[in-house]
Amino acid sequence: MLIRNARIEGYSGPVDLRLMHGAVQEIGAALQKGLYESELDLAGDALTVCPPDMALPKRYRRRSRAGETAHIIPGTQEPLLRWRDGKIAGFIDSHSAD
Repeated sequence: MLIRNARIEGYSGPVDLRLMHGAVQEIGAALQKGLYESELDLAGDALTVCPPDMALPKRYRRRSRAGETAHIIPGTQEPLLRWRDGKIAGFIDSHSAD
């Protein structure tokens, strides 16, 4: 899935992210969409990593939390938290745009 116009820490403006196989695969600007890839435009909403102590719904429970970072980088596991106006707007995973 290709996520467009997301704000993430460490980048000055909106960026695109590619989520595939349960993890962030690529971060950049104007990433090219694959033929059968779904696309989601966040319109400037912020994305963050879920805190390790956050209770997640059953479908999002992770197998391992070892080596997780506080920032979104390639390899960061889903789900990600979507923030709008300082409030959590929901979870983002590789099937959010399906």
